Amino acid sequence: MVANSQPPLAYFLDALPTDFDPAHIPNGVQETAIVRVRPLASPVWLGGRDQSGIPPKQHSRDKSFVRLQVLEVRSGNASVGKTYDVYFGEWDREMIYPLTPDQLARDYIAAMYFDPADGKHRLVGFPVNGETYRDWMAKRSEYWRSELKK
Repeated sequence: MVANSQPPLAYFLDALPTDFDPAHIPNGVQETAIVRVRPLASPVWLGGRDQSGIPPKQHSRDKSFVRLQVLEVRSGNASVGKTYDVYFGEWDREMIYPLTPDQLARDYIAAMYFDPADGKHRLVGFPVNGETYRDWMAKRSEYWRSELKK
């Protein structure tokens, strides 16, 4: 699974974990919200060019960027119908995110906040088990193979 043995993180969920504690959102942030969202495109990896096993230069504290639309605000500060540019992903953690056309066409629940330190909106990641991560990896691989056949 993950070399550092920390569980992978999911940023786009079907439902928040029952044990979700808003205290896990970093201190000093603003505009926290629990929202139902839809990604408007595939997430973009921010790590630069792959150089055969050499760790990527970290131009950003985030691994990925995605543009999403807020469909519903369940709590907190966000605007329904608004498009947000959000960042997510920790460099030392694997992650699950929408990638296939079916996944991108779905709605998700997300925890989002605004970080005044750099003026970016970010998503909160939630740990997932190895089986969930392996299932996502299998779907990702199947999607990539189907794209190569086109």
